[in-house]
Amino acid sequence: MFSVRRLVLLPLLALALHAQSTTPTLTQALPAQTFLPGAAATTLDLRSYFGLPGVSGQVAQVDTVLGKFNVELFASDAPKTVENFMAYIAAGRWSNSIVHRSIPGFVIQMGGYTAATPPVAIAKFAPVQNEYKRSSLRGTLAMAKIGPAPGQVPTDATINSATSEWFVNLGNNSANLDNQNGGFTVFARVIGSGMTVVDAIAAVPVYNGGTGTAFENVPLRDIQTGQSNIEISNLIVVRSVAITPIYPASTGSTSVLSFSVTSSNPAVATAALSGSSLTLTPVANGSASITVTATDTNGNAITGTIAVTVGGPVAAAITAQPTPQIRMISGTSNTVVFNVTATGTPAPTYQWKRNGVNVTGKTTATYVLTNASDAQAGTFTCVVTNVVGPAEESRPSVLSFIVASGPSRLANLSILTDLASGESMTMGTIIGGPGTSSTATKPLLARAAGPALTQFGLGGVLADPKMTLNFTTPTPAVVIDNNNDWGGSATLASAFGAVGAFAYATSGSKDAAIFRPALAPGKYTVEVGDVGSASGTVIAELYDSTPDAAFTSSTPRLMNVSALKQIAFGSSLTVGFNIGGTTAKTVLVRAMGPTLSVFGVAGTMADPQLALYSGSAKIAENDNWGGDLQLSSAGDSVGAFSPSNAGSRDAILLVTLAPGSYTAQVSGVGSGGLALVEVYEVP
Repeated sequence: MFSVRRLVLLPLLALALHAQSTTPTLTQALPAQTFLPGAAATTLDLRSYFGLPGVSGQVAQVDTVLGKFNVELFASDAPKTVENFMAYIAAGRWSNSIVHRSIPGFVIQMGGYTAATPPVAIAKFAPVQNEYKRSSLRGTLAMAKIGPAPGQVPTDATINSATSEWFVNLGNNSANLDNQNGGFTVFARVIGSGMTVVDAIAAVPVYNGGTGTAFENVPLRDIQTGQSNIEISNLIVVRSVAITPIYPASTGSTSVLSFSVTSSNPAVATAALSGSSLTLTPVANGSASITVTATDTNGNAITGTIAVTVGGPVAAAITAQPTPQIRMISGTSNTVVFNVTATGTPAPTYQWKRNGVNVTGKTTATYVLTNASDAQAGTFTCVVTNVVGPAEESRPSVLSFIVASGPSRLANLSILTDLASGESMTMGTIIGGPGTSSTATKPLLARAAGPALTQFGLGGVLADPKMTLNFTTPTPAVVIDNNNDWGGSATLASAFGAVGAFAYATSGSKDAAIFRPALAPGKYTVEVGDVGSASGTVIAELYDSTPDAAFTSSTPRLMNVSALKQIAFGSSLTVGFNIGGTTAKTVLVRAMGPTLSVFGVAGTMADPQLALYSGSAKIAENDNWGGDLQLSSAGDSVGAFSPSNAGSRDAILLVTLAPGSYTAQVSGVGSGGLALVEVYEVP
């Protein structure tokens, strides 16, 4: 036993530096499964779908009486030190050891002494050569060393003196530790949310267990008033340090990630786990949702779902018909798209007809007719079939060309969404278009309404929206306008009325708006947030303010409208847009997530899915774009960046729409994330 005296220390400092997120993630969507009755079970390797982002090195798990934390070893940066670390693990010398030093805001140190009273020094291997390369940042592990005597310079004997003791940096200690005694060898980092365990250890009261000894700053728990000697129960015991795989090798084995699974309908399909293998077994006809959850040591979890269908062959059936009437302007050349949706097992085949005659090569659910003019008018249908039953022919879609007063156009964009505290949202547009005047300008109205929504019975609105309009064609971008409170401006009120936007409730409301009567062609963004970083519901809108009577084929158009927004898993983002005019307009609607990572964007949605509605009726949907050349060609024609590859899980729709209002709904399959929603007019 040794006596203890409580040390009075400064409170733990608030630390702004955070390690890279290494909590579980869904690396790709779990695939839907379809079984015939009596089919054999299928097995999925969950290692292909779940992972820890950025973790590539071997992992060790430190099991303490206050919890477990995992560390990733940097074998490429400190090979000799990692070899030394693993030798102590293999010898079991850190099992039943203690944290013997704690300096809140600086380090906790362990690896030197056994859990005994008094503690006994752990048997040491030969010192390891110093391998200083990385800085001592918060969450990193470094080897402890013997320092030079006061006033003496470091020598090889002190620089290369590390043996069994190591510490976890509680803060950014680079300015201190990187510049003394040859630098300290950083050989690992804490991953996941393991620092919550480390910080809990650092929060334990610190005592002086003997001035001039290794126990001057020893953390002790549950010390009773008047207690002079410590018991083992007072020590912060490290039960073990062990090399630990990321994925479980067998059921119940120790690993960083553990898996659990449930079936929404075990009468249809069952799910069983064996280590990292998931076996799905069909039971009876029907549908089931299999939910798989990966949880790390500290309780961080991510969930993915598998849609399972069990059933026999089903005849092809049309579930969404082509648009019945498509009217274009006579004398013009246009892209026209016919879409049909059908189901069936096996998957149906398609054949499009014009005026009752098969159209060669048009054998997919989408038929894109490019450069369509008066001569291509006619009645279009699609025949769907499979080997099970009779063919079904769609209702007719009549393409005609009429005399119209002006071209159709993308008239506005609206997004009703919730912003988290401190979150902002970006809307974008491109003004211009083929055949339009490069010197003409565009009147544009942008709005961000929060308090005004209460007149429609909405609660929890964004208290004080703000917005900034940027001209992004030049580099760097230029701020051309901003607004906090609209202030009852007569100019803004008139602009609201001109485009049919709802009025703000009062002239003193905290809603925001910007009206620019003459914007030059180019690219623009609008940033929307809250002045006080509050959370709440907001509707953000962009309007083409050109009067219908003044709109001609040479008038600059909103070639594109877009929104960049974080979308939580289990929720969706609804983007509204309007086709103005009297004739149809073809648009390319995209929900881009995976491809954004090519541009260095972090936290993107792994698998967005997209549904398009006219009122409450779903008229088209897409999960994965599937490398359809018609879609990539349409994107190229409007200058949209290309999907990263044919297998990317971005979602894309190409549709021809009659004048009116539409909504595009975007959600994540298996996980949330940042998504870019875009609507392009296609000439």
